[in-house]
This record gives sequence, structure tokens and C-alpha cells, in this order.
Amino acid sequence: MQQREYFRLKLDPPLCADMTIVMIKGKTLEVGSTKVLIEDISGGGLRFLTHLKLPVHDQLVLQFDTEVFSQCLQMYGHIVRSAQWDVGINEYAVKLTMEEAVHREINRVVNRLAIRLRQKGALPDGSFLQGDRREYLTAIRLMEEQWM
Repeated sequence: MQQREYFRLKLDPPLCADMTIVMIKGKTLEVGSTKVLIEDISGGGLRFLTHLKLPVHDQLVLQFDTEVFSQCLQMYGHIVRSAQWDVGINEYAVKLTMEEAVHREINRVVNRLAIRLRQKGALPDGSFLQGDRREYLTAIRLMEEQWM
């Protein structure tokens, strides 16, 4: 069994986040972002759902922006694993690639969130999904198709 360096928290409901491709093979990009759902998170990585098909590649750097405890979190990483979650919805595992201080800060937020969820059972301030995962991601896909 693989031992994780950081505690991983399953998020139910998931966190809504903006995901942007910021770099491919060392070249910085300026493209738009899309909404994704973060299913679990730790100081070392996260797992998210999206309607997009993305390659598993360590040269594809993604940026995730979300909010927990009224605190903006910005995380960078690359995809290490992918799977189909449902028809038209893909699941990706991301290894976060940031400075150690940022990993520790994310880990503090994750631990604080886990304690809050256990103690109160109520969600703290943050970008948590209100509704169904499939409906949300389908609506995002349809909205983005209209803009193309």
C-alpha cells in the first residue's frame, strides 16, 4: 500500500475551482480557464473532475484557483493519472509542484477543513458545490460550447 506524505481529504460536496493551463513543455500560455470540481485534496496533490480531455503529462502545468475559509488558494501541478468518471466527464489526479512552504500552507488548510467538517458537520465559507456534479459539469460544457 502506498503511504502518502500528506493527509488527503475527500470533499463531499466538492470544491469548485478555476483551472487554467499555464505551461506546456516550458512555454507559458495565456488561455482562458474552465470550472472544475476538486474531489479530494492534500498538501501534495488533488483529484478533480472536468468535461475536458487532458493528457497525462508532466510538461503540462495546470493552475487551480479556489476558496476555502474565505482564503484564496492557488495551486500548480501536473496530471499523473486519468480515468473516465462518467460519460463525458473525466477524473484526473494531479501532483502539486510548488515550493515546500506552499505545500505546507495547503496542508494546514486541509487539516483545518477536516477538523471543521468532523466537529460541526457544516461547510465553512468556500467555493463548495451546491447541487449535482453531473449537472454542474454538463452546464459548464454547454456554456463553453456556446462561446466557441
